[in-house]
This record gives sequence, structure tokens and C-alpha cells, in this order.
Amino acid sequence: MSNSLINQKKVWLLVFAVLSLCLLCHPALASTAGGNLPYESWLNKIVNSVSGPVAYAVSIVAMVGAGTALIFGGEMNGFLRTLLVMVLVLSFVIAAKNTLSAITGKGAEITAPVVQSLMNENAHGA
Repeated sequence: MSNSLINQKKVWLLVFAVLSLCLLCHPALASTAGGNLPYESWLNKIVNSVSGPVAYAVSIVAMVGAGTALIFGGEMNGFLRTLLVMVLVLSFVIAAKNTLSAITGKGAEITAPVVQSLMNENAHGA
């Protein structure tokens, strides 16, 4: 056999081995860690403040105000126009989480009792 054919077989064998290892990964490897880091409590408070109902209301008011200023602003200098666009984009970002969760629900969230019941069904059913 030629060297190129041997090298091609080695490459395919390596690809097969890597794909096999990827398929054999345990689902527990995709889970999150304990989450007991010292800075997580105040980070969670900031996230809740930014994505809460007050921030949502402020972002809606900012959208209306910035949009109105951009539409009826007429002759604005570049700095003011850039500032208004930044306010508009930030208000969209803040409002996006609450708007999407209101439209589509909470998303792909699996709670612990559901996972536990599925694990119990698999253990008793097998």
C-alpha cells in the first residue's frame, strides 16, 4: 500500500475515534458545578435588577423617548444621535429577555423534580 492510503486510513480512524468519544460522554459532564463562589450572590442580584419589572418599564420608556427623539429630532449633532441610538439599543437588550419570556414562556428549563422522575422511570422500567 502507498503511504497516502495509510495516512488516509489513519485520519479516518482518528476521526472515528474522536466521534465515538464524543458520543460516549456522560450527560453529567454537561451539568453545572456547585455554584458557591463568593461573588455569585451579588452578581445574581445585579442580573435580577437588570432583568426585573422596573428595568423592563424603564427600558420601554427609554425606547419610546429615544425613538421619538430620533424621529422628531431634526438637526441633531452626531454625539447626541449616537447617544440616543445607544439608549435605544440598551433598552432593546434589557427588554428582550422579558419580552421573549412573555411570548414564548420560560424556555428550555428542566426542573429537578422532572429530571428525578425521569430517572426513576428509567431505573424501574429497565
